Amino acid sequence: MKTAKSTVIAAKVEPPASNQPAESPDPVIVRAKTTIAAKLEDPKSAEFGEMKRAVRKNTLGQSVDTICGRVKGKKASGEDTGDRPFLYLVKDDDAYVVVDGAAGLAAASAYRNICN
Repeated sequence: MKTAKSTVIAAKVEPPASNQPAESPDPVIVRAKTTIAAKLEDPKSAEFGEMKRAVRKNTLGQSVDTICGRVKGKKASGEDTGDRPFLYLVKDDDAYVVVDGAAGLAAASAYRNICN
């Protein structure tokens, strides 16, 4: 019976170079956040949670470049809106934020049909 030998390899870890520029944000994500925030009562209060970009099929079976995610904000009164789902259509630069009441039915339907 042979005994296996183990080999240990030391790795040199270098700190990141401080003169490297910070990673620039994806311009599509920046545009999406701006468009979505504009749909809120207080755009400056927008806090984004998970965001997933993918090419998805719409209800007609067509491929659509989308970003699905969640956003929190505040009403004009300062009250929190809570965590709300959103759908962003990249090509159209259009966003649907799910809100309470009849005004949010189209957004809820679009989110449900494309993001789920």
